[in-house]
Amino acid sequence: MRIKTQIIATLLSAAALIGLVGGIAIVSEMTLAKSAAVAEATSVGRQLAETIAFKASDAPQSLFERPVALREFVGLQHSRSKRDLVVVDRNKVVLADIPGEEANVGTRFDHDRGNEIGLAIEDGVPRNFVEDSGDVAEPINLVAVPIEDASGVRTGAVLFEYTPLLRAAQIRTNNMLWLVGLCTAAAMLIAAVSTFLLLRGFDAGLSGLTRGIGSLARGDAGARIGRTSNDEFGQLAQGFDTMASELESSRTQLVEQKAYIEDIVQTVAEGIVVVDGNGQIVTVNLAAAQIVGRRSDKIEGQEWRSILDMRTLSGEKFTSGTSPVELALTTGRQHQSEVRLLKPDGSHLPMIASCNPLNRSDGGIVLTLNDISELRRAERAVNDRAEELAVLNRELKVTSEATTRLVKLGELLQACVTFPEAFSVVGSAMPDFFGGLSGTVHLTSASRNLVEEMAHWGAIRSSVGQFAPEDCWALRRGQEHVAGPGMLTPRCNHITENGSRGYVCMPLAAQGETLGIVHLCEPDAADNPDWLVERQQILRGVVDTLALALANLRLRETLRQQSIRDPNTGLYNRRYLEETSSRELRRMERSQQPLAMIMLDVDHFKQFNDTFGHEAGDLVLKQVAGTLLDHARESDVVSRYGGEEFALMMPAVSLADGVERAEGLRKAIKQLHLAHRGRTLGTITASFGVAAFPELGASWAEIVNAADRALYQAKADGRDRVVAGHGKDPADRQQAKSRKSET
Repeated sequence: MRIKTQIIATLLSAAALIGLVGGIAIVSEMTLAKSAAVAEATSVGRQLAETIAFKASDAPQSLFERPVALREFVGLQHSRSKRDLVVVDRNKVVLADIPGEEANVGTRFDHDRGNEIGLAIEDGVPRNFVEDSGDVAEPINLVAVPIEDASGVRTGAVLFEYTPLLRAAQIRTNNMLWLVGLCTAAAMLIAAVSTFLLLRGFDAGLSGLTRGIGSLARGDAGARIGRTSNDEFGQLAQGFDTMASELESSRTQLVEQKAYIEDIVQTVAEGIVVVDGNGQIVTVNLAAAQIVGRRSDKIEGQEWRSILDMRTLSGEKFTSGTSPVELALTTGRQHQSEVRLLKPDGSHLPMIASCNPLNRSDGGIVLTLNDISELRRAERAVNDRAEELAVLNRELKVTSEATTRLVKLGELLQACVTFPEAFSVVGSAMPDFFGGLSGTVHLTSASRNLVEEMAHWGAIRSSVGQFAPEDCWALRRGQEHVAGPGMLTPRCNHITENGSRGYVCMPLAAQGETLGIVHLCEPDAADNPDWLVERQQILRGVVDTLALALANLRLRETLRQQSIRDPNTGLYNRRYLEETSSRELRRMERSQQPLAMIMLDVDHFKQFNDTFGHEAGDLVLKQVAGTLLDHARESDVVSRYGGEEFALMMPAVSLADGVERAEGLRKAIKQLHLAHRGRTLGTITASFGVAAFPELGASWAEIVNAADRALYQAKADGRDRVVAGHGKDPADRQQAKSRKSET
């Protein structure tokens, strides 16, 4: 582009830029005005919605629930704001409209083309829209604000108009448009005048420079301009004259340097080939001749394609016009790329071909060839080693992370005290080990006849919740069982789908016992046949950790049950009763509730043992224990206190209610009809003593002593009865036992 044209274009662009800035300001003003209008309408709409939904403490209903009052409210707001105001319910049925539009009440508002009202009611976010109706002469801009009742339920919406604000913004925008237009016209006029004055002075100085440069370009080293003015063009003319003088002296130096450069080119290690604009090789250095494998005199003057057989990195020939030499010759620009040079013996030599254009009128390039065979071999060795190290590093990182997670899982499982806690930990931890897979943990029941699901993770359930042990091949064989698409292994009977997914069942075995299985499911096993191989090590670690933790937990649970249960009756023992009852007594004291205690003793039990034997006596104790459990609540604690003596602790039960429950137990025990080895054991009776907090004591020892005294009072009064404790101090327990032995 000519300099004159650039100057004119620059001035005109400046004027156009002023107009563009003004246009951007107008668009910004319109956007901000619309946003402000929507924001103002939304704020007013929210206030109206809150007023409509507000329900005062002294009012039975809100405005939303009173149609007449709601329409009066809408009419009042319209007279104040002069804007359209419509109230609809959640089904978009009009509940109230402005005066003159009362006919719309009861009809469905369907003038929101994008269902903005329904969306606002659904998600609670206000939305603006243009009313799509043929009943109005011009579009009406509305904002839909949801109405929420006191409980947060969205019951409808308020539609509030903001068209007047948009009209005011449009008027301001039109005024600004006129102002920007006038400024742009003035700027263009000033630019035209300045261009005329600038070009008139520019032409005079530029013509002299053009003549001098043309002479110099034609080879006239003695060309001079001779302009002596003090302006910029005079300074340029003086500089041109100085440059022409120096150029003339430099020609001699160039001739001397040419021979020197040629010596350097011949001695460098890189191959250098000069190609003219017609593709003919002009000259080559010694290194290039060695690379090609021919003498220099056999190369120079030849077409470059007949000497240099360049290939792509894959060994294929370049398509026409795509080799670096062709690109440099046709475009006159530098090109560099890695190529394969085919030698006469058929071998490929990796090269970096750099093509630099010559500054000559007929074109041409200098081709530099760098042999990178050793570099590529070193790179391959480094890349192979780096890849090996990366693989080892990834494997080490995965193993380290898996080990850390396994240790964490083991610590959490060892800290669990119940099976539900343990399986809660398992359900939350398994996705970290088997991301993308669904799975379950099944535990074998104590009776060994049922396997039940205890934990689940993932979106897919491929196994039933309960099944028999023989339904799982892993439990049958005592080892891992894998099945999936294309595999010949049979599928377990507890799997719910038909074989399109892959799965694995892994037994949970620890301390010589199979506790259950871990089941994993891969829904895309057909596309990922190695899904299990990638997780085999992690799966075994998880199974071993989980199996050991569950075995330890089961052992702790067994030991705990043995420490707190009576082995004959299955009831809690005296130690557990004392620990639990003391804790419950403190709880009842804090909540100011009573606590009752029943002590009972089987009548004539020693005589019963002597007559029928100890096996029959054990049967009686078990039946009495079962009766007590049948009549106990979940919060009650039933225990074998010692020998044929039992205790029942009942939180939140008064003394009177305790006596009533004891009487019911006495009747239930008396109605037992037992037989042992064909012999009827006769009627079983028991004596009961009842005490309660706070009437008969403030401590556990006082309550037990009161119940014990009442029990022995029942024995003394003839047995088979219920006696409530009292506040007097009778003889101690040793004296009571003496009376019992006498009777």
